[in-house]
Amino acid sequence: MQAIVIGVSAIVIAMPLKRHVAALKLIRLFAILIIPVVLGLFAGFSNNNYLILKDFYYFLLPVIFILAGILLACRLEIGVFLKTLIYAGVLTSLLVTSISVYYMGMGSLSDPYSAHYAIGIVGTPGPPIALAALLLTRKFNIKLFSKFYFNLFVAINAFGIYMCASRTYLIITLCFVMLLVADKLKRQWVLPVSFIVIVLISLLPLDIFRPNQSSTSFIDKILGSFNELSIGNYSTEEDINTKYRGYESFMALNQYMEGDTKDWIFGGLGKLVDLKTFLRLGEDTDYEFIPVLHNGWLYLLIKTGVMGIVAYLFVFARLTVTNWRKYASADYPPAIRLFAALTVGCIFSLFLTNYIITAFFNVEMSILMVTLGYSYLNFNYLLSLNESAGEPAEPSVNQFAY
Repeated sequence: MQAIVIGVSAIVIAMPLKRHVAALKLIRLFAILIIPVVLGLFAGFSNNNYLILKDFYYFLLPVIFILAGILLACRLEIGVFLKTLIYAGVLTSLLVTSISVYYMGMGSLSDPYSAHYAIGIVGTPGPPIALAALLLTRKFNIKLFSKFYFNLFVAINAFGIYMCASRTYLIITLCFVMLLVADKLKRQWVLPVSFIVIVLISLLPLDIFRPNQSSTSFIDKILGSFNELSIGNYSTEEDINTKYRGYESFMALNQYMEGDTKDWIFGGLGKLVDLKTFLRLGEDTDYEFIPVLHNGWLYLLIKTGVMGIVAYLFVFARLTVTNWRKYASADYPPAIRLFAALTVGCIFSLFLTNYIITAFFNVEMSILMVTLGYSYLNFNYLLSLNESAGEPAEPSVNQFAY
């Protein structure tokens, strides 16, 4: 599916557009993300060429998808885009449910994780984004559907999140649910502090959350998440398997600290992380050296050094602060607050899930980055109209915002 998703994004970017050049200027902020990648490319010039190109491809993904979202904002009306997100969530929910029932029977409805685990269902976080779009439009009194269809689509997407049985999708859902009420507190520190607390907890050796090895229930997997992410130099086969992501992160950090100044600052594309032991990470394949990590922040650190971390924090922290202020203020029109909320929700979803599944560099998360790009352009355009006109700029959902 990666080739299809990248192909569609390339078509969107390449299609001629009246305001194409003007819209492309807004990608300048995100172009900062490419700077440490280029520096990492030079720093790792002596590494395997295939691995260098592979890393370069992964690091281009967020810029490509965000750019595609920016250009979609010039083509799709606000209402059409939001409805497309919702329909995509509905379709994904129905497909996941149908596939689970087809392969595992009606029992999958009461134990969706078993079906998910047995079949290996993978997809896209369409249901969480669709549910967020529905709830946020209702919050700002933006009507897309009749009451019947609104309730129906909320129910389908909520059930779809349940049937996906994905801890990652649950995190995304919680990010947007928290966002729905966080503006009432009018405190800018709520979301950043929540993110930091979750990261710090995941670094601790919380054996209290050790999952039951004989169980495959979703609740067990959720309770075992902190244990699985707990960073440490594990020595037993059981600990390495149950806490693999934490072990993988420890080996990456250890390798980074053993590097020289060039490695610390610029990293090096094409680098491999030495696990110091052979592990079964693929079908009938054992690995000792791995090119990609589950932890996207450590992946970024190893390949682009401190420069990469600083670039990502600078770009997305700046966006978060700017959008959060407008979202939390009732002085701005609903459309501006809607796009501010979508931007903040997407950023925090990506920040948290990047810690688990390299979300910024994962095609599965493309819908988050496209939504971020679409919201980024409309937010800035509507804000400029509002400030220049001195009065609310409130487009109809049936019109182009840009």
